[in-house]
Formats: sequence, C-alpha cells, structure tokens
Amino acid sequence: MRIIGGKWTGSILWHLKDGPVRFNDLSRMIGGASKKMITERLRQLEEQGLVRRQVMDTSPVSVQYSVTEFGQTALCFLDELRKWSEELPNGLQ
Repeated sequence: MRIIGGKWTGSILWHLKDGPVRFNDLSRMIGGASKKMITERLRQLEEQGLVRRQVMDTSPVSVQYSVTEFGQTALCFLDELRKWSEELPNGLQ
C-alpha cells in the first residue's frame, strides 16, 4: 500500500496503461491534481521502478512517461479495484 496507495498514484498508472504519454497530456487527463503533485508522484513511481521517464529529442524538449514491465503488474489489481468500485451501491460511490 505504501507504493501504490498515494493520492493520484493509481490514476497516473491507469492513464499510462495504453502507452507512453507526454507530461502535459497526462496533466490534462488527471483533473484536479496540480502539475507539482503529478511531478512528485511520477518521480516516486520512477524511483520505485513502476514508471519510465524518457526525454524526447524534440524542440522544445518534451518528456513522456510509460509504465514499466514491473508497473504493468500493478495494473491487474487496479483494474479489479475499478470493477469493484463500479459494482458499489449508488449511495457509496
């Protein structure tokens, strides 16, 4: 839970599940989180080996993030959590 339980962590991983995403695009996908918070979480996820950061050789320089092979293992139970939450009674959602 220490690894994946932080606020926005599951959401970040979920949005990266389909392939690499540039930082600004990820920031738009995750409504309600500041860019500073997203940056902090991405750094933590990178340190933990769940996310890969790649600096693109573009002008201006851009950065994209993707889920590592190890990070993919977390997506299985995140998907189960998503399914579980969709089955909650209306009053609990």
